[in-house]
Amino acid sequence: MPATIERRGSRRAVSPREAGFVTGLSEKTIHQAIDRKEIATLPSRREGEQERLLDFPELVYLSLRDSVGRFLSPAGKRVLRQKLDLLRATPVPGGVTVGPLELNIEGKVEAVLERLARIEQARSFVTSNPQVRAGEPVVKGTRIPVSVLAELVAQGATQEELLEDYPSLTAESLAAALLHAQLYPRRGRPRRGPWKNGEVVREPS
Repeated sequence: MPATIERRGSRRAVSPREAGFVTGLSEKTIHQAIDRKEIATLPSRREGEQERLLDFPELVYLSLRDSVGRFLSPAGKRVLRQKLDLLRATPVPGGVTVGPLELNIEGKVEAVLERLARIEQARSFVTSNPQVRAGEPVVKGTRIPVSVLAELVAQGATQEELLEDYPSLTAESLAAALLHAQLYPRRGRPRRGPWKNGEVVREPS
């Protein structure tokens, strides 16, 4: 059976920050699109919740808008958004026509799915347990905080150096941890950096 956006898309709605990673747009641009009601957010799951969550068709739309938006009028963008809504229950075609433009829908769907899979992989490699470093997100199976790895990269550490200093990491888990740190940055005052006199201080794994 031909796949639809609904069947092929992520079941988990994403935040504007995650949507920025998926679509290549800035988080500010995505918030502006929401404020203009160019795209719709999902209803809050709890009363009083203010989080803005985007569904799969919105991500496909934003990806297309980034590449062809300058060729579409406001009315054309509305038509494109409406056609993507219809695709929830119909097979994903090779393209969609909006005025004189033939847009490659299938290619964008694949690209969005690949980015969503990377987000899920990043989440699967990271865990948070109140009994481990007071609940700070760490690489699963270790006590290595993802924020420490991100800080070291910001200080110029290379992948090779990090894998040598943290032998419990793999290239895959390191990449996932760094993406996790990018998508879910640490809040509050930063902890003391994991280095001393310019040298990396190894965290226990």
